[in-house]
Amino acid sequence: LGMARSMIMAWTLGDSVHAVAFAAASKIPGAVFDLLLSAAIVGCFIPTYNKAKEESENAAHEYSCSFLFAALSVCLLISAAGMILSPVIIKLSSPGISAEASALSASLLRIMFPMTVFAAGVYTLTGIMQSAGSFILPASVSSVSNVFIIVYLIAAKDNFSVYTLSFVYVISWFLQFATLCVPLICKKLMPVPVLRGKNGYLAESLRHAPEVMMGAWFAPASVFIAAFFSSFVADTAFVTYDYAFGIYTIISGVAVYGVGNYVFPSLSRLYAKNEIAEFTRELKISAFRMLAIVLPVFCASAILSYEGVALLYLRGNFTETLARDCAKALTFLSLAMPACAVSEILSRAFYASGKSRVPMYASLAAIAASVIFNSLSMLFQKGVVGISLSFAAAQWCHAAVLTVFLAVKFPGIFKPTDAADALTLVIPCSATALAMAFFKKILSFSGLGNQTLLLFFKITIVFTVSLVIYLLCIYSLRYFSEKIKKKRGERH
Repeated sequence: LGMARSMIMAWTLGDSVHAVAFAAASKIPGAVFDLLLSAAIVGCFIPTYNKAKEESENAAHEYSCSFLFAALSVCLLISAAGMILSPVIIKLSSPGISAEASALSASLLRIMFPMTVFAAGVYTLTGIMQSAGSFILPASVSSVSNVFIIVYLIAAKDNFSVYTLSFVYVISWFLQFATLCVPLICKKLMPVPVLRGKNGYLAESLRHAPEVMMGAWFAPASVFIAAFFSSFVADTAFVTYDYAFGIYTIISGVAVYGVGNYVFPSLSRLYAKNEIAEFTRELKISAFRMLAIVLPVFCASAILSYEGVALLYLRGNFTETLARDCAKALTFLSLAMPACAVSEILSRAFYASGKSRVPMYASLAAIAASVIFNSLSMLFQKGVVGISLSFAAAQWCHAAVLTVFLAVKFPGIFKPTDAADALTLVIPCSATALAMAFFKKILSFSGLGNQTLLLFFKITIVFTVSLVIYLLCIYSLRYFSEKIKKKRGERH
């Protein structure tokens, strides 16, 4: 549904001034919220809430009430300040866009900043539900807002207004919050935002919050850094990167964040019970499974980027030139997917174990790398491709730092057999990439009929055949690996 929303917006806005202005404004409330609160809710609230539940349900409820009050209060202040300072914020975040786009963007930002208030509520209620073992509704609640936005885009037609679209975005976040409230009220778990005296668990959360927030700065900081540098290339480059990054975010989000959200409460509980051996076992299994899911998706996103962009976006005001530029950006952004998977699972592991400084170090290193790589991209005039490649390089830097610290903080976690397990993913991934490139080249349907339908068939055939090859490779390598391990065990 998120992809459907992006498609209709791309058809409607293309690379117009409205597209540039909306791209500049819409990313800021979410990025500011991510910088200041989203990680604190995920990294501090969920582990502390589970810890409070070990004491009693009442202690957990009182903590959730105090935390929701604090989160909403902070976001109300952020929203008020953001609405007042919106022109300044646009000038700082996207200084190179045209004067017309900048003025319009400031007006749209003023409308959209209250989204952060509802986002704080959504994240907190999601944490409560996940800790109670409920994952389906929190994972799918964004469908409510996406449907609402899609309905507006379809119904508006000639009456479409980018100002109204901004209001619709704010209302869509409210609808997410309201949807999560219903089951929590029914289960009598709904927190009332009120500060109940001095709450020890809230104080504990606040102590860890700065480190946790800084540990998650890379994702929102990379949004600001890319916006800043791409605005100096051209307005079309600015919006091209935004479309490509939107596709990357949706694809990687489906492949990565669902697994991360599912495993995080489990890791928190295992570490809280001091079951370290089971904690590391769960972590390694989760990392392997996440990479197994991500790698074929990464291959498809990188190799079939043009076919995918053309199938999704190439109609309405979205031109062929814009599609080709967007596909190039997506190809290089896709290189970040495996590293994103590693970063996601390892960050969750460090938060679950209370080692929140490690993600902070990784995040600061990745931000520094992003600034350096983007500066070099501007120096050598690599445009939107350079900005995309800079993001991928910084993401790999983030994953590398986390991996090094994992080996230091959990001695013995990496074993010689892990190299064989890694090969059972690397070899199938390489075979899949080669298969996709080969079948993409030999399958040509140009001039045979409806191009949209033919693109769909081409993507489906290439991906399906390559996925079968991927799964067969994994199965074969795992089978022989287990055979070898068994023989070694018999000899010993």
